[in-house]
Amino acid sequence: MKLPIWVKEIAGAWTFYLVLPQWKWPTPSYKRIARFAPLIGLFIGGIQAILWCLLSYFDWPTSANALITITLGFWITGGLHLDGLIDTFDGLAAGKERCLDAMEDSRIGASGVQSLILIILLQIAALLKLGNLALLALPIANFWGRCSS
Repeated sequence: MKLPIWVKEIAGAWTFYLVLPQWKWPTPSYKRIARFAPLIGLFIGGIQAILWCLLSYFDWPTSANALITITLGFWITGGLHLDGLIDTFDGLAAGKERCLDAMEDSRIGASGVQSLILIILLQIAALLKLGNLALLALPIANFWGRCSS
């Protein structure tokens, strides 16, 4: 039986966007995986929401829920989006002449470190403010955050 190409593309999206075990079948295709990024985002947000629920059930404080949930998101994606954020800010800080060199450099510059700290602090603040509404916000934010690709 010949599978539709989109099934292989979903497997490719899974492999590219996540560090979770690769599917044994079907063989991934990476041609048009960006269209599945929002679905992968829903999956990530759903896993984060489940973790938040479990931690809340066992009476963990909201601050711990926020930190652990954010950490899980970074781990599941392998920091893919954080790396892009850091490279972007390093490139912007380097100016027009050295932008691409700065983005290709494997070292992190001061602007990259600042952007990393800022985004993590903003995520923590948002989850602390949302409290248990994070259960809804995590899947929604992960979905819409990946729609631009």
